[in-house]
Amino acid sequence: MLSGGLRTGLIDFSASRSGVSAVEFSLIAPILLLMFMASIELPRAYMIGKRLDNATATMADLISRGNYTDLSPVFAALEAIANPYDVSRASIVLTAGGTYQTQTGAAATTQVCSSAQSKGQARLAGSSLGVPPAGLDRAGDRFVMSEVTMPYRPIFPVFSSLVGWTFRYKRTWPVRGGDIYNGQSEIVLPSGKPCPK
Repeated sequence: MLSGGLRTGLIDFSASRSGVSAVEFSLIAPILLLMFMASIELPRAYMIGKRLDNATATMADLISRGNYTDLSPVFAALEAIANPYDVSRASIVLTAGGTYQTQTGAAATTQVCSSAQSKGQARLAGSSLGVPPAGLDRAGDRFVMSEVTMPYRPIFPVFSSLVGWTFRYKRTWPVRGGDIYNGQSEIVLPSGKPCPK
């Protein structure tokens, strides 16, 4: 049996409501913190992705208009469009390609004619690009392609799906300018050669 003083102390302790708010807050605080971090991290990741996608399309459009001897203004478009976000880790690959049909009745294929890069790996001239882009599947069609890849660096590395996330965007654009080679208007990137016949 408990003594009277101890019993009274236990009854008073169990009936006490002081500290309940602290316990409730300690249970809710982690959820509130996660919601706060998510409200910053998710919109930030979304906006960086949208700006990288827009920059990829812009670079493809820029190089489709004519030949460049220096691509630094095209590469600079990425930082201008992505501002104020840091995209210094982004790699860019620009490619000029052509559509070919090796045999009559065979499916058309594409290949790299010239390629340039910034912090990436340029494609090898003559390598395959796979299936022709929509609308550019006739033999002799010429196009350009812009690719941007960048690992995402979260502010709060608590969201596992964002920690290892890499943005990858690719845009294909028909040639809108350039010089005439083998009867086709095409783009030749610096240090590259025109598409073979």
